[in-house]
Amino acid sequence: MAAEGFRSLRLVTANYHMPRSLVEFRHALPDVRIVPHAVQPANVRLDGWWHWRGTAGLIVSEYDKYLVAFLRHALGL
Repeated sequence: MAAEGFRSLRLVTANYHMPRSLVEFRHALPDVRIVPHAVQPANVRLDGWWHWRGTAGLIVSEYDKYLVAFLRHALGL
């Protein structure tokens, strides 16, 4: 990014994936402005997600991965 002179990046990913993506990209590119653009996948039901087994598993899994990424970077590991 720096070699090409870019100072910002539009990050497009699923809305449930955005928190972890931001942690990872901000860590990897600290001097770059990250512009999040979350999209809603048609097959993921976030309204009442706890009622949908597949969505509930996905949300819990993403949250776990977010916590690991956050702690890994916060602790400098």
